[in-house]
Order: sequence, then C-alpha cells, then structure tokens
Amino acid sequence: MTSRLQSYFAVCPGGLEAALADELDALGAREVREEGGGVAFGGTRELGYAVNLHSRIASRVLWQVGRRGYTNEQHLYDATQEVRWQDLMSAQQTLRVDVTASRSPLKSLEFAMLRIKDGIVDRLRTLSGARPSIDRQDPDVRVFAYLDGRTVTLYVDLSGEPLFKRGWRADKGEAPLKENLAAGLLALSGWTPDVPLYDPFCGSGTIVIEAAS
Repeated sequence: MTSRLQSYFAVCPGGLEAALADELDALGAREVREEGGGVAFGGTRELGYAVNLHSRIASRVLWQVGRRGYTNEQHLYDATQEVRWQDLMSAQQTLRVDVTASRSPLKSLEFAMLRIKDGIVDRLRTLSGARPSIDRQDPDVRVFAYLDGRTVTLYVDLSGEPLFKRGWRADKGEAPLKENLAAGLLALSGWTPDVPLYDPFCGSGTIVIEAAS
C-alpha cells in the first residue's frame, strides 16, 4: 500500500536551489518548487526518507506537519494545537524548536519560538500527563517553524545531523568546504564521471572526493 502524498522542504546552500530541484525531480519528487534557501516538494513518506539517503545537495529534509494563517503569537500557539504531536513524538523525548521568518509582523522571534514550544508541550502534557524536556544541543525531535508575512508553517526535521556530514572526514582545516556544497558545484558545472576531473586548488580534496563518491 502506497502512503499518501506529504509536503516537504529540502534545505540547501544558497544558489544551489535549481541543482537541488533537478536532483529531487530525478528522485521522483512531485510539485517541485524552488524557494530561497531550498526546494519545496511533495511525495510519499518513503520518498522523504529516500531524499535523506540519496540527495547529494540537500543540507536537511523537513516534513511539513502544519500550516495556517496568523497575525499574533496566540495564533502560533493555536497552530500547534492542530498538529497530532502525539503521533510524532512522546513526552519522554527531548525537543528543540527553531524559528525563522521573512517579513513577519511579530516583534520578537524569541517569543514566537516560546509560544510554539509551549503549544507542543501543552498538547502532549494534556494527553499524557507528562511534558517533553527541552534540549538545545542534542534533541530527539527538532521542530522548525517558518513565518512569512501571513502564514506559519511547521516542520519536523527528518535528517538529524546535517546531511553534508558524510562521515568520511576525520579532520578538517580552517573553513572547510561543506560536502553538499562541493556536490552542488559539481552539479552546476555539468561534470560527469566519464570526463577527467582536475582540481588545481584541491585543499583537503572535498570536491574530488565528492566526485568519486
């Protein structure tokens, strides 16, 4: 049985949105739409997992779990009450909430974050009698909220560690090139594996390692 269509947002370095959109299209994503800092797309739950596994360019994959209009902080709290958080996490897990905004009418993103956090915690406490703890360093569940001028969109992070951390770099020098940025540069260049690759400024070799991966 195929799972129903979900909405996702894949975050990427600025300037790589078009390359990421092409990659997502090749992976079978639907309704692919470039936005600043990433690409929105639709697909099954299985596709969301597959993008985490196969994307070379995305930094992380966010699963959209809520969306509604707002004009004040109470509306942000109300938006959390429309999400079945009990299906996404338990009160025994730790939580982190991050908020970003563009043209938001709210004066304090810190207070906006607190209201969203309160809404999630209160819903779980009402249902279970317990509340999740907040962990800013290593949370079990990470929630992202994006505020534009009129709408709040709530996401759950599907990636955990950023996807550019491929696991092969034992050490790094100053200002290392992120692996997904190197992969994006290769995609923008149009390079293919049948063409010899020469990088005269290889540094720690991130671009050539990504090409060989």
